[in-house]
Amino acid sequence: MKVILHVERDILFKKLLKPSFIISVLFLMLIVALTMTFFVIPGRITVLTGEDYTLSIRIPLQAYCKSKILTVNSSQAKPINGLEKPYTIKATEEGEAELDLKIFGIIPFKTVQVRSIESQKVIASGAPIGIKLKTNGIIIINVSGVIMKDGTRVIPAETAGLITGDILKRAGGKDLNSISDLIDVINNSGGAPIEITYRRQNAEYKTAITPVKSEEDDEYRIGIWVRDSSAGIGTLTFIDPGNKIYGALGHGINDIDTGSLLQVGSGSLLESTIQGIKRGMKGSPGELEGDFLNNPRVVGDIKLNCDFGIFGKIDDKKLNKKWGRLLEIGPHSTVKIGKATILACINKNIVEEFDIEIQRIAKSDLSSTKNMVLRITDQKLLESTGGIVQGMSGSPIIQDGRIIGAVTHVFINDPMRGYGVFIESMLDKSNMLGRQK
Repeated sequence: MKVILHVERDILFKKLLKPSFIISVLFLMLIVALTMTFFVIPGRITVLTGEDYTLSIRIPLQAYCKSKILTVNSSQAKPINGLEKPYTIKATEEGEAELDLKIFGIIPFKTVQVRSIESQKVIASGAPIGIKLKTNGIIIINVSGVIMKDGTRVIPAETAGLITGDILKRAGGKDLNSISDLIDVINNSGGAPIEITYRRQNAEYKTAITPVKSEEDDEYRIGIWVRDSSAGIGTLTFIDPGNKIYGALGHGINDIDTGSLLQVGSGSLLESTIQGIKRGMKGSPGELEGDFLNNPRVVGDIKLNCDFGIFGKIDDKKLNKKWGRLLEIGPHSTVKIGKATILACINKNIVEEFDIEIQRIAKSDLSSTKNMVLRITDQKLLESTGGIVQGMSGSPIIQDGRIIGAVTHVFINDPMRGYGVFIESMLDKSNMLGRQK
């Protein structure tokens, strides 16, 4: 029996030592390594014009670029761990370029989109702000029935094809700027059909709705609950010192009932102070309690509400020098895992800097507002708030002396942790607003 086992083992060893087997194993290892590398290397990077950016590429890949605005130099440094070779990328002007990665310099592997932008400085803030937003139209937050005098229950809105989340723009030939506008049209209808213009998912439609008299108060009703405004507090992220365009929150303002992004009709940015804190706990997010409605002091307007926050212009005469300090921006390609800080206010109008840790970075999807996972490490902030709380959205994230992003969300089951968005995503929106006349 032992002799047979020895013979089988010798045969197996001979097979393993065959060149064809060894080559197959090495080829398989190369395929696995390249597959992992494909997903590790970002598909898009942003660099500052005139600044060196180092990209480490796993051997046997080599980098090439035909663009005149980008230079790519292979570093003379030894490969990292014998496997990764650093390349220095430098843009001479603003624009877009393609960086081609090839296996052994021959076989196309991956194309990295390189975007170069001019270095920019903004006022990194962290100041608390009050937000008053009037929507562009009236949002349907619920559709309900109406009980008529004979006891019949009807749903006029449903019959007209209206659903929760629809935005009413016109009724009876009149623009709807407030709920009172809609009430006037309904009351004056006399029960006759009303032509309604509404928006659903960025497309406009028309329908007709017939009001009915309610048994409850003998008034005409169409069976909808609506909203035309929103108010709350948040944090000012940055101000462009040149054109006074600001960015705040880092995420959009959505209707609390429908979840839809509110369209701006008009809006005001107000000076605010923090009067109290509801501490966050697992399963129960906390919040900053601000005061801005009793003595409202308007400091700017709101022109845009989008996925990356709210944007508008600060009034020159009301710009407060205490609102922040001038910092250079750091594009997403420069963000790294490790120590960072945030600017936030937890007491009156005093902005402080608190320690955090960036635990994870997702550089592949710049359309998201959850680009970074953050963890609060500052003991003072943890004792005061329990971590990230509502109202801190928009708090600037600082790393290596640059503003790199803003706090956007808190983890409900772990208030010490939350998400952050890259600053360049917010700047794209503010710069777009700045170019508009």
